[in-house]
Amino acid sequence: MELYLVRHIKPDFPEGTNYGRTDVPLPDGYDTQHQAIIKLLPAAYDVVYSSPLSRCRLFAQAITADHLTDDRLMELHFGDWEGRKWDDIDRDELDPWMADYINLAPPNGESLLALVTRFAGFTKELQEKQYQRALIITHAGIIRSAMHLFNDIPLNQVMMEKVDYGGIYIFNTK
Repeated sequence: MELYLVRHIKPDFPEGTNYGRTDVPLPDGYDTQHQAIIKLLPAAYDVVYSSPLSRCRLFAQAITADHLTDDRLMELHFGDWEGRKWDDIDRDELDPWMADYINLAPPNGESLLALVTRFAGFTKELQEKQYQRALIITHAGIIRSAMHLFNDIPLNQVMMEKVDYGGIYIFNTK
């Protein structure tokens, strides 16, 4: 199966602020940005999925009214750190997480391993439906999870992978 994963466009939210699962607004004129990206995508898909967060859902709606949402396509849950500037998070909390974000979660959040496991479960179900091509509008964390699962990028390196706003990433799940 071919998976086309597309990251949402840059939200209208202050730079340096952690937003993870927070439902943040899109900038004015977001529909024009969506249309420009849609022109770069193949015309036909067996299914279109989206994270339920509005920055992804509105993009999926611009593609088709028949899209599906799935909570497993949401960004990493940063728990108590959501909505806070990274620079304002106490170093005593942040440093241990930064040293082992694969296994450790922010307070009331989730680890990278939990995110990858969640997305792996989603893709397994998708493969069972025997789709040829699926389009998924989602977040950087999910795209990095796909890079790990389908491109064999080690978990300890995958967070260094650049994932552009509006970027299109293609994976073959075999």
